[in-house]
Amino acid sequence: ILFIIILFVFFTYLIVGVFDIRKNIFIESINSVERGNICLTFDDGPDPIMTPKILDVLKKYSIKGTFFLIGENVCANQELVRRISDEGHSIGNHTYYHKATFPIFSKKSMTKELKKSNDIIQRITKKKIRLFRCPFGISNIRINTVLKRLNLTSIGWDIRSLDTVTNDSVKLYNKVKKGIDKGGSIILFHDRCKSTLAVLEDIIIYCLEKNLRFKTIDNA
Repeated sequence: ILFIIILFVFFTYLIVGVFDIRKNIFIESINSVERGNICLTFDDGPDPIMTPKILDVLKKYSIKGTFFLIGENVCANQELVRRISDEGHSIGNHTYYHKATFPIFSKKSMTKELKKSNDIIQRITKKKIRLFRCPFGISNIRINTVLKRLNLTSIGWDIRSLDTVTNDSVKLYNKVKKGIDKGGSIILFHDRCKSTLAVLEDIIIYCLEKNLRFKTIDNA
C-alpha cells in the first residue's frame, strides 16, 4: 500500500509539473512580477484582424504589453510585427507552428523550430528575442534543456484568463478582475480572441483606478 501511495504521489507530481508551468517543476519560469505592477501578455498572434484592435486600445492608454508570437503568423503579417515592435511592446517566441505535439519533439527539432521563429522575428524587428512561452503551458525537461541552449527565458503567468474558452465578457472580466486585486500579476490573454478585446479596456481602467503600473515582462 505504501508503495502504491508513493507511486501515486510521484506520478501526480510529474503530471502537475507538465501541465502547470507555474509550479516551476521542470522549467524555471517567471510567473509574476513586483507587487503593484501588472503585465499584459498576448499569445498566438499576430492576427490580422484582432491584433490591430488590441494595439489601438493599448495605444489609447499609452500601455506597453508583451506579445508572444507564432513564427508562422509572423511571416504572414510582417508589417503588423513591425508595428508591435515600433510601438514599444515586447516580443517573445511562441514557437513557429504552435503544435500540440511540440512538447514531445526531439531536442533537435525543438531547437530548430525555436531558432526559426527567433530568426524571422529578429530579422523584422532588429531586436534580440529573449522571452519564450510554452504552447498550452506544457513544460518538460527537454524544453528546459533547449531554452538554456538558446538562452531563452520561460514566461508563465499568474492569471490565465481562459479567453479562448468563453465568449462571456462579463464572466471573463470578473475572473481577471478577481485575480489582479493584489497586483504583481502576469495576465495571459490571446490577441486573436474577440473576448479579449471585449474586456481589455475595462481591465485597463480597473487597474489604473487601483494605481497599478503597467509594465512589459522585460522591464517589470
